[in-house]
Amino acid sequence: VDEDGSVHYTDEPPAAHKAEAKPLSLEPIPVVKSRVPAGSTVQNRPNARGDERASNLYSQVAIANPQDEQTIRDASNALTVVVQSEPALRTNAGHRVRFYLNDELVNSEPVAANSLTIRDVFRGAHVVSAEIVDAQGRTIGTAKPVTVFMKPPRAR
Repeated sequence: VDEDGSVHYTDEPPAAHKAEAKPLSLEPIPVVKSRVPAGSTVQNRPNARGDERASNLYSQVAIANPQDEQTIRDASNALTVVVQSEPALRTNAGHRVRFYLNDELVNSEPVAANSLTIRDVFRGAHVVSAEIVDAQGRTIGTAKPVTVFMKPPRAR
């Protein structure tokens, strides 16, 4: 709380109080297994050679978190995106995930994980999408984009 009574949220203590700051010990984040949202379908594209076998490896690819039109209130301006696929991501076959924010590629290299935390997602509406690529970088499954609304936390 500043001298005017306004509440500010940050992950860095003010310089005047930096010596008093102590790290918090938090409980582990609970992990909840979610299902692919009803009505979602995989949007596959044939790979560069036109080989349809690779594009049929995933029956579903969807953004499981956040949900479409969800409002996110996060003081750190971070957005965690989770991709759900059926079957699960085949990392042993070299499959990776590319994440997009507002049609811009977020991760320069595809990741061998079904989630990614995107930093510096500021206030406003944003479109999140993802695609699964094979070991050669060809798209083999695309999730339907979802829209999220980033807003600052509310002081109570």
